[in-house]
Amino acid sequence: MIVGHPGQGKSTLTAGIAAIVSTGGPWPVSGVKADIGEVVFLSSEDDIEDTIKPRLMAADADHSKVRIIRSVAVSDSRNRPFYLKKDIEKLEDLEADLLVIDPITANLAGVDTHNNAEVREALELLRDFAERKDMAVVCVSHLNKSENSESISRVSGSMAFTAVPRAVHILIPNPDSPSRRLLFPLKGNLGPNQDCYAFSIESRILAGGIHTSAIVWEDDYVPIPIGWGPQDKPKTALERAKEFLKQLLGEKSYPANEVRDLAIRVGHSEATVRRVADELGIRKSKAGMDGGWTWSLPDSTAEGVQDAQDEDASLMSTFEETEHLREVNGRS
Repeated sequence: MIVGHPGQGKSTLTAGIAAIVSTGGPWPVSGVKADIGEVVFLSSEDDIEDTIKPRLMAADADHSKVRIIRSVAVSDSRNRPFYLKKDIEKLEDLEADLLVIDPITANLAGVDTHNNAEVREALELLRDFAERKDMAVVCVSHLNKSENSESISRVSGSMAFTAVPRAVHILIPNPDSPSRRLLFPLKGNLGPNQDCYAFSIESRILAGGIHTSAIVWEDDYVPIPIGWGPQDKPKTALERAKEFLKQLLGEKSYPANEVRDLAIRVGHSEATVRRVADELGIRKSKAGMDGGWTWSLPDSTAEGVQDAQDEDASLMSTFEETEHLREVNGRS
């Protein structure tokens, strides 16, 4: 979930994310390249030709890998907005790697957005769909006006908007620079929790004199602004990797290849994870001769496994090849 007040660049940001995924470009700061994937926008408000496509063009997206769903046809002459609870089954044949819903509230007809149970039911339908389809979902929503509330309560509507998503990021303007934006987490799972990104929104004029905008990322993390979260300086790569491993392995062990895959996807290098694993004393175990290597925290126990703290149990040897996101050609 990406939340922010109107006019702060949330849709320009999602166009930039779509460009990264569609081209296999680098993610900001970490420089880790995305696996090339297909993107689908579910957009009920912005005009496709005048707004969405120009933003994608300015972001250098691969148009062959981006599709846009605007509405549902109810007759030959009439369309209506896509309603999540009513129409989610219509997406079952959809093959994509990223679904962007902008804004999520426009697709919640029949749902009281301040009713926790109703919002949770609708979002869990979306979550279950995403899990079945092995698809990432980014939803856009708004902040409320309660500036005196704690940060996590600033998301407009029910608390389910923050409870159900795996991560919630907020987008706010930099008070001292009108074109600069700050993006940082209010909630996160399996990723660094205190990394704040900064970018600028720049005007673009496309062929034909079309005016639009694009984002330009800054090269380093910046501190979270005062009043929104801990005021500690940005964490080092080692600190972030240590936090990642503790959080991931805190409740259960994981196959080593999954640890590697998840670590790379959230911006940690193999070398950093290797070093942190040694510092934490990560236990590397193997289930029988044919089983794969498993990682766990040193205070965890596992039955029926042999200790793998030897020279053959290095991170490089136990990690398997990363499975790439599937590519579907011929879409537009």
